[in-house]
Amino acid sequence: MLWPHAAIVYRVEDSVGCPESPQCQLLMKAMDEYHRKSCIRFKEWTGEDDYVSVFFNPDSGSCWSPVGMVGDKQRLSLGQRCWYFGIIVHELGHAVGFWHEMNRPDRDEHIVIDWQNIIRGFTPAFRKMRADQVNLLDEKFDYKSVMMYDEYAFSKDGKSPTIQSRSGEVIGPLWMKNSLSESDIRRIHKLYQCKDNNQMVSFPYNVHCTFKDHVCGFKNGEFTIWKWKTEEKVNYVISTLDNSGGTPGKFISPNLYPVSKNDKLRGPSGCIRFWSILEGEGTMSLSLNMETLDDVTQLTFNEGSTQTVWSSQQSTKNWNHQNVTVDITKPFRLTFQSQFYSDASKGALMAVAEIEILYNGPCDSIRRNIPQKPVVKPIHQLQFVEDLHNITAVPVDTDY
Repeated sequence: MLWPHAAIVYRVEDSVGCPESPQCQLLMKAMDEYHRKSCIRFKEWTGEDDYVSVFFNPDSGSCWSPVGMVGDKQRLSLGQRCWYFGIIVHELGHAVGFWHEMNRPDRDEHIVIDWQNIIRGFTPAFRKMRADQVNLLDEKFDYKSVMMYDEYAFSKDGKSPTIQSRSGEVIGPLWMKNSLSESDIRRIHKLYQCKDNNQMVSFPYNVHCTFKDHVCGFKNGEFTIWKWKTEEKVNYVISTLDNSGGTPGKFISPNLYPVSKNDKLRGPSGCIRFWSILEGEGTMSLSLNMETLDDVTQLTFNEGSTQTVWSSQQSTKNWNHQNVTVDITKPFRLTFQSQFYSDASKGALMAVAEIEILYNGPCDSIRRNIPQKPVVKPIHQLQFVEDLHNITAVPVDTDY
């Protein structure tokens, strides 16, 4: 199956070490290869049912991925020997929807398989597909495709070739490939029926985080201050004086896409809506900050491109609905920041529920129904769901 909106939804498991690890940086670079040259977009998970979960197994060399969207959570493995640009682009290509080039029905016209040189047990990887199993998209066999194995793939001794081209053309190691081929790019556009590297006009889509089953990919900053609470009648995230002291608490969204520059119906403004509550005596503040990103795979944080788009220091003692109109023409990231000052009273708290990220106009033009007001008030002494991750190290971009 193809991914709706040509958007491959993904989650990066903790084993990859995002955002600070070299592996995470290489993964983002591989995704950017698709962004720069095709209509494909890799979108961080915000609660979707169908998504790719990328993980790193340091004890294995296995690199694999299902082909296309198979439904629900599907894992993409990048083992110890997989962390090369060409190999990651290859595995992402499977997630996009492509099979291996050397398995094409017409492969015998272009390559010779040396079966005796293949590691025992790995011959199934070289089986030829039937014509009814794969769509060739009217593209010729491509030795340079990022989906093409090299001459020594699964070689029994690393020296005996398993694949040889009939034309005498050198295929070259997959791990050394530094880009999608021209044929790869054409195939993507044919498969997803797009023309260039612009994202689909229908993408991105609205996000609504109810906090019932998950936190939509939001994470704590360097310190685990925000907590996730779910119960029968209300679900929310909460920051308390007891838990944070005077340390600012940062509840950070995944990186979010702008509207397409070809979208004639949406933009330049969108709307962030949510329910909030501040309760307690003394001084405290809750703010919503919006950081403009250079690109949607940016891993660093830059205070120079961050602005406060909403804030409150008033103890409301009840839930209030907030509507914040924001610019959605560039990639962005949202942060809810809590701060308790020295005169804040014991038991002071603030909470956020029902976050919506809406792309279909400024807040005063939105006709979408407001999510139901939370029916109970948060309590500072309660049991929390232990599934709200924090970013253990926050890379900071100082070039501003």
